[in-house]
Amino acid sequence: MENFEVDSEKSIVIVSVNPKLYPLDAVFSAAYIFTEKCYVLLDGDPLQEIIVELKPKEKSINLEIIGRDFNNELINYANYDLQFKRNARLREIFLQKVMLTNLDSVSKVMNVNQPIVAQDADYLEKDAKPWVRSKKAEDGKDNSESTIEPSETFV
Repeated sequence: MENFEVDSEKSIVIVSVNPKLYPLDAVFSAAYIFTEKCYVLLDGDPLQEIIVELKPKEKSINLEIIGRDFNNELINYANYDLQFKRNARLREIFLQKVMLTNLDSVSKVMNVNQPIVAQDADYLEKDAKPWVRSKKAEDGKDNSESTIEPSETFV
């Protein structure tokens, strides 16, 4: 019981994929893996039958091995998809735990529960100094050498 045909004259392998056994994502993933060593063509009805045509880029590659390797990749990605779906809830629980743990530690370090005091927010008004051009630039010298320095007085 094989799901692929080898056409030695055209140097192609035609694989028939049952979409009830293999999700479409698994077919695309397996096909993508083969794009490095084969030209890949997908056709057919995703609800009935998916036809995959594989034409090796090098003539020395065994066509039967290409068909069998493609089937192995289908199983690999179908299994990955199945495990991904099975473990989805577990991943959510782990991520929630990590996020809650990080939020707790960040809130402790930053004292998030303490209210912001107005004097803390006003530090810019008492410590900031406006920037002005130095006297070198005002004297008419080359502006490329001029510097910007903080002024000593407030404007």
